[in-house]
Amino acid sequence: MLIEHHENQDLNYSGTVIDIETIGEYCKQYKIHTEDTITPRDSREYQDHKLIIFGYINKRGLHIYCAKDQKCIPELEEKTKQLLKVIVEEKPLYALNCHQEMSVFFHQLNMKIPIDKELQSREFESKDQALRDVGIYESFGDPYHNKYKGGLSCREAWEQGDISSAIKHNRACLLKEQALMLKGRGITPLPLNFTETDEASQKPDLSLAYQPWNKEQEDNLKRLWNSGRTINSIADECKRTRKAIWMRLQRLGEILSDVPYTDEKDSWTKTNLQ
Repeated sequence: MLIEHHENQDLNYSGTVIDIETIGEYCKQYKIHTEDTITPRDSREYQDHKLIIFGYINKRGLHIYCAKDQKCIPELEEKTKQLLKVIVEEKPLYALNCHQEMSVFFHQLNMKIPIDKELQSREFESKDQALRDVGIYESFGDPYHNKYKGGLSCREAWEQGDISSAIKHNRACLLKEQALMLKGRGITPLPLNFTETDEASQKPDLSLAYQPWNKEQEDNLKRLWNSGRTINSIADECKRTRKAIWMRLQRLGEILSDVPYTDEKDSWTKTNLQ
């Protein structure tokens, strides 16, 4: 089942702004960690991302399509394919961090969708900084306005079944990006290499990722944690992401809620928190 949100508007401009939300781990071996403007980006950085929300806005209206849960992702994929075939005619196409959109469309949908403009005035400029530079401080109803990594908060909300907040965040992103576009923002994106999915890379078994936890699974998680296992090894055994293990341990009171998760904590055991 897809959850849809639509709003009409009547403005006079050309083009379409696209914004997506995804789940999945980054393939860090393909990420360029420096502000290198010469080396093309590698689409495989996003090859394990899965689309959960597809949103776009143009002069006629705002449209959002959201998968209700992981089982609905294939339905969202098909809907997005249909929409993109029409949207590509509504040029120019705009996005913020367009490498994510283009890479996810390529790896998940098998579609090369070139995005014409990235909604910044310079490379690596954040959305919040771009908005401040043009004097826009409106939250547009974003539940994660000015929060570091609002996209991550949106993903966590969706994983926990808070679909309403996830859609509100995507709506706000579309309106913010439309405002930047109307202010004349837009630079040529850094080059992106569309590289076929690396099937040989070692991928963890995430067959239970994004599925609800039951009591037996939670009891097993606590047992593994209290036995001195690392976050890494627990995630592998529980067939879930490292982030999901950390969050569930926080919900169970095993880790304080104010201790943030970072990649460096994947090798931690209970003793690291004592």
